[in-house]
Amino acid sequence: MTTFLALCLLSRLAYALNDVFVSRLARQHSHVEIAALRGLSLGLTMAPLLWWVPLEAWGALADRWPTYLLTLVVTAGANVLANRAARHLPFGLRAALVLATLSLATVVLGAVLLAERLSIAQGALCALLIGSTTCAAFGSHAAHEIRPSIPKGSALALGTGICLAVAAVLTKRLVAETHPLLTAWAWELGAGAILVVPLLWERRSGGEPGLSRRFLRTAAASAPTAIGSAASMTAIGMGALGLWGAVAGTQVLFTAALGVLWHRETMGVRRWLAFAAASAAVSGLALL
Repeated sequence: MTTFLALCLLSRLAYALNDVFVSRLARQHSHVEIAALRGLSLGLTMAPLLWWVPLEAWGALADRWPTYLLTLVVTAGANVLANRAARHLPFGLRAALVLATLSLATVVLGAVLLAERLSIAQGALCALLIGSTTCAAFGSHAAHEIRPSIPKGSALALGTGICLAVAAVLTKRLVAETHPLLTAWAWELGAGAILVVPLLWERRSGGEPGLSRRFLRTAAASAPTAIGSAASMTAIGMGALGLWGAVAGTQVLFTAALGVLWHRETMGVRRWLAFAAASAAVSGLALL
């Protein structure tokens, strides 16, 4: 359990960095383009991970192409929705809505589709973790470069969370039947590649110049995901989907901390209490 939690927390720190960096680009450029460039660039930055993938895992992935293709479609949709939501919501509020939806949906899907059953203690700690991390996100947030639209942004964030929960179910299956590092690489690369056609259609009448420069900027912004997805896919193969989803909510804590460091947002007593409650929940899960 300790290794599982450590991998989950590492992945969420990496995803929080990716979220802030990539979302800044999505606020300035096409949300479809940034989602596509992110995935394609990760195909390069994550390629060294394939050194540890056995040859038979490739054949296993090819045999499961319908599941893989569905995973790509759902993930690509989630990435586009997340980028659109970034234009209407502050980072912290968007993270709260996305991750609360993801956490709750994975608990439900784990129980319904995978017959997972958490103990009463685990369920209570997961509820404490989801509640405290969501509470940490609300309040004062930097809202630069956006035109706030809470209803539209919230709908996009909820859609993102639901899509990510479905993708989590599918990737957990692929991890079990192939290899976690191969799944992580193929998942990120494929989710970008499948958006190339919509991107070309979007740019059919020209488009914004400087595509190669934006590719390099997106590659640098999304680089933490190489660690995040590798750790996340390894963790999702080790523990219950619902537990993985609950711990995913800790990303909000990292996002709030980044808001303090980079945007000079104030923490306040409420956020400190939320941090303490979330830390207690994670510690309790580790002990269980």
